Amino acid sequence: MCHLTRKTMTERSPLPRHARSLLLAASIGIASSSILCAENSYWTEFGARPVYVEQNNYGNTQRMKFIDYKDDMLVAEVEMSNPDGTKSVAEISQPVSDSMVQTLNFQLKNFKKAIRLSDAGNQIGALRLMRPEIYPLIKFHRVPESFTQLHVPIRTLIDTLVNAGEYAEAEDLIDRIELSKVSPKYSLSAIRLMNAYLQNSDYKASARIANRLPVEGQYSGNIRSVMYTADALRGAGNYEAVIPLYRAIQKAVPAKVKRNVDMWLAYSLVLADQMDEATQIIDSLEEPAPKDELFSLYKLLQGSREYRMENYGNALDTLTRGFVRAQTSYSWVPEMLFLIGDCYERAGDNLAARNVWTEITVLYPDVPWAQRATESLAKLPAPPEPTTAP
Repeated sequence: MCHLTRKTMTERSPLPRHARSLLLAASIGIASSSILCAENSYWTEFGARPVYVEQNNYGNTQRMKFIDYKDDMLVAEVEMSNPDGTKSVAEISQPVSDSMVQTLNFQLKNFKKAIRLSDAGNQIGALRLMRPEIYPLIKFHRVPESFTQLHVPIRTLIDTLVNAGEYAEAEDLIDRIELSKVSPKYSLSAIRLMNAYLQNSDYKASARIANRLPVEGQYSGNIRSVMYTADALRGAGNYEAVIPLYRAIQKAVPAKVKRNVDMWLAYSLVLADQMDEATQIIDSLEEPAPKDELFSLYKLLQGSREYRMENYGNALDTLTRGFVRAQTSYSWVPEMLFLIGDCYERAGDNLAARNVWTEITVLYPDVPWAQRATESLAKLPAPPEPTTAP
């Protein structure tokens, strides 16, 4: 049911405190959660602009101004004509329904043109048209997904920013959106940005996005992307950034996957020299059977702990036992091989180290561990020249 109050235009009072707070939060950045918010001049210029829509009820068209969305109620102002010829403003609060949404028309005059420019490869031109019209919509991102006229433009703007390489601006907008309160489609836009950061080896930035992704309930589809990012961060040696990612998904993953996550968390703790917590997890794990896929991962975990304790002989033995039970398709094999090669090098067996690290670069050229293996190979002394018979 609608709640309506009327005010004459000459006696119009200031916006309610909650509405003023909304506009203030919009202008300075919701929750001030990112330094990027303070630096986004487009938000300062466009973010607090009003949002106007036209509502058509059985041929009767009226223009509304959205001012707030609170307690699942949309608050709008409507200009009305009084019998005496004066104008007044009615403030309407009503729950969002599919029937109401179908009567609304957002006044985005340049959006279709911007799409055509984007499709033609002119991302900069498209953004120039999108920003003034779409930035004001972001304040209302928590309205139901049935408001496709609002949500589609917001996600299109973010995706266009990613395509244009405007990553900081895209992250700023994602930072203003409560991903756990909106459609999982917003998470897909965030994941596109996260993957773009990964492709540019900006691991710190990709970790920021991964930490913002919700993973429980309807957002469980994000778990795979978070784990993929965690694998990339771990491969790049960013162990401190990986740990909170695994902790975040521990409670959300199915029981059959949790053991895997626990092992990766323990492994990352080992590599980050947080041995006390790592040992607690390791000691709580039951060793998988040799035929179990996770047996080799468990041996990687044990071997990496021995490696961190500088017991390189024990580490090599444990890692090798895990490797012979692994399949080349297992995601952890490249890093297992890398540690095996490192143990050989520390034992003075440069030939064996060279062979193992070379195998990584040949079999797994696209994983981060291949780059680390290449760097390690470059540090090895040159192999001796083959001798020839006189």
